[in-house]
Amino acid sequence: MYFNEYLKTCRENNALTQEELVSELYNHDVKMFESLDTSTYSRWERAVVKPKTSRQVSILKYFQKRTGVALPCWDQYSIDETEEIICKTGMNNLLGNSKELVLNFPSATIGADDLHVYQLRNSDNMEKIISINLDMDKDFNHNTTHFQSEQFKEWALHPSSSFYVCEYKEQFFGLLFTLRLKPEVFERIMDLDIDEKDLSVNDFASFDEMGCNHMISFFAMSEKAASLLFIRYYAHLIANQKFIIEVGLATMMEDARKLIRNMNLHHYSSKIIEKGLELQTYRETLPNFLASQKVVKMILSKQDCPEE
Repeated sequence: MYFNEYLKTCRENNALTQEELVSELYNHDVKMFESLDTSTYSRWERAVVKPKTSRQVSILKYFQKRTGVALPCWDQYSIDETEEIICKTGMNNLLGNSKELVLNFPSATIGADDLHVYQLRNSDNMEKIISINLDMDKDFNHNTTHFQSEQFKEWALHPSSSFYVCEYKEQFFGLLFTLRLKPEVFERIMDLDIDEKDLSVNDFASFDEMGCNHMISFFAMSEKAASLLFIRYYAHLIANQKFIIEVGLATMMEDARKLIRNMNLHHYSSKIIEKGLELQTYRETLPNFLASQKVVKMILSKQDCPEE
């Protein structure tokens, strides 16, 4: 999507003239918009020039505050359309370099169209993929989490869970598993009062109630697979934003923390599991999670995306 289109849509949806919005932005963030006038603003809407990304983020935060929505003015897009809008190169930049979670499988001849992302519940290889996930979990978390195969299967089948699998020619190429938890359960996970292995489907929020998105597993064989998995993840969050309060995760991996910082998640709590192993939780409200320069570049700068 183009930022000028988004800006004009939000202004019109909120019944504001250009002059009124210029005044509103000034009051919202004097330092950021002290030099803004209607002439410059008009050039933004006409795509003659584009404001700096920091200004784009501040504009998004203004409309968040005005509407109470994490990504305002996005109702016209379906989840599939949102996936098409998100810049794959921008997602690669957001994910950064992760040597343990994202492998460097030779993929020069593998295009994004060769990779397929789908829900694990729709797979004929559910048990095999769960087994792969459990093996990686034991390795990444030093055999401290003690998940069970049947437990993951029950979670994957729950309608509010998002267990995404990426494959290439019917071969496993990556996964990203998230749960939608009831807010009070998410709070206990973030506080490290309970372990993930102690969760049950009774702790999951349904689609028609407010919940929190909690990532429990991620691994990809290549950057392309990682990018497509996270594009589906972000598209899911945006499509369901009216029912998602926060996002978060818990990890012991230093390699994961590089990714977490890029995702605009912030450290919340820590607990020593055993000598040399520290479990840390990270969380952020959905509005703040989306209102970052990397995310804005990814979803509102289509003209700057090299793949287009």
